Amino acid sequence: MKIQLLILLFIGAPSLNLLAWDYNGRHGWPEQKPPKSVIICEPGKNLPESMLLESLSGLSALAVNEGSFDEMVWINTDYISYQKIFDQTIAALNIVQIKKMNLWSLVDYLKKKRVINGYILYQKDNPRSNSYASYPDINYSSNVATVYASLLKSVLIDTSLIAKAHKHGLKLVKDARFESPKQCFNINKGKLSNCSALSIPPTVSNLRDYAISQKLMLYADKRELIDEVLEWVKPLSPILGWGCGDEYDFTSTISRWGHYNTATNWCWNLPLISSVSSKVELKKAKEISLGEINFADSTAFHTFVMSDGDNMQWAMGSILDSKSFLGNKEPEKFGLTWTMCPTNLSVISPFTWNALSDLQTKKFSFLEYGGGYQYPDLFALNRPNREELLREFARRINFHLKKLDIKIFGFICRNVASKEAQEAFRIYAEELEDITGMLAVQYFPYELDGGIYWKKNKKGIDIPVVTARYSIWDEVNKERPRAGTPEFVASLINRDATYANSQKEHTLSWTIVHAWSDFSKSSKVTENPAIGFNAVKASANMLINEVHTVSANELLWRIRMKFRPEQTNSFLKH
Repeated sequence: MKIQLLILLFIGAPSLNLLAWDYNGRHGWPEQKPPKSVIICEPGKNLPESMLLESLSGLSALAVNEGSFDEMVWINTDYISYQKIFDQTIAALNIVQIKKMNLWSLVDYLKKKRVINGYILYQKDNPRSNSYASYPDINYSSNVATVYASLLKSVLIDTSLIAKAHKHGLKLVKDARFESPKQCFNINKGKLSNCSALSIPPTVSNLRDYAISQKLMLYADKRELIDEVLEWVKPLSPILGWGCGDEYDFTSTISRWGHYNTATNWCWNLPLISSVSSKVELKKAKEISLGEINFADSTAFHTFVMSDGDNMQWAMGSILDSKSFLGNKEPEKFGLTWTMCPTNLSVISPFTWNALSDLQTKKFSFLEYGGGYQYPDLFALNRPNREELLREFARRINFHLKKLDIKIFGFICRNVASKEAQEAFRIYAEELEDITGMLAVQYFPYELDGGIYWKKNKKGIDIPVVTARYSIWDEVNKERPRAGTPEFVASLINRDATYANSQKEHTLSWTIVHAWSDFSKSSKVTENPAIGFNAVKASANMLINEVHTVSANELLWRIRMKFRPEQTNSFLKH
């Protein structure tokens, strides 16, 4: 009887579903246990002090995870958004005891509490005009020291701080100055967690606290180490920080190993922020429903979509408060949709996601941008089971889209038309159960021709994958005839609508807006600061009356009604 039962269980449980059934809802992110109290410390006055403070924060969080300590460190920042997150986190965790300490008082306190054993010695790298560029003489010892900090429970001390460290009773535990990152990895990979990795140059301190708290490996710009580390990290994991050198090279390598880039290199206080995750009730997105759309209106409809929302540090930092972005109260007037990272935010910074949800109205959409920064056509190509990993990744995204009630999945590809991209789109359509549709851009050029690929979901319903027709981007390039200033793009949209109207047709298209393009010199109609929302506003204000701006969700439903009316009318009836 037992043998028969085992056989039935084996037959009834397809191998591809095992991971989904075991999914913990964290999208690959490790768990951080919450503290009972918090210590606030002002940021370091220089790089060595910042490195030291990050290690103190990380070791406190590590001790909380291991159950030997119950306090965590908050590094003060000037960002309004982070202060809001801190206040909400403290309230959610019912923390009543908050201490304030300066850097060296914190060293003394954690030494007394046996959270730290001593120090790891490193030599800071030379100042760089661009921290994220490659130089032949980079000193990587701060990265090596960060790895050993978590393993030896010791703080980061630059050579300039040796005397002060000794004055405070710290003893040398490890000299990391003469060990390469590759040597460090080969020696310690059996002791480290392969749930993630941190890509960070030696001159940046942010996120070292999180790496230490989770015992992560660090890498920078050495390709031979990058591939070795990314192969070692278990598939479908978040890769933290940001890469040195070319953006495409960095992110495409992550994608090929079946991971996703988080763009978190300027995030602060992730250990404490992420510790509240399980205690926050997540809010849902607000999208216009199918029944609220007036399909009798057959004029032209257009959507503007802001780029770079998969950037977690931006989402947690300035986007909510900047008047150039979501801090502006007018986006709903112009059919402006926002690429965003709701899956990652809901796991790591749930109060950020809830703040975004509070801002949304049915006039604009939030779309899940890739489940993180990854290229679907390159995803897991270096693994022997690409399709299985693609499908499991999609199932995890589906879990979060349903939980947050998000209806649109978007992404950036190396080549939208490639067979690998089409395979990914098919799997997304099959696994993302409730989506209205998908939006696709290409790394170069972002904008294509507004073409639509149709992929069937598991119910046999056609789901559109719609490419961007134009981009608002401050660049003149003969390879990009559909990209340019707000007024140029408005003229192209108007031309399309005018021609379509003469043919008794109507247009349904969208424009990707480069979040970082500054049009202060190239556009005469864009208000200053001439970036982000103001660029969209300038373009939208120049559209003819026959063009209406709508949310991406409404645009996708209109596309479905135009090209798949029978299926869409069937939805309306139900």
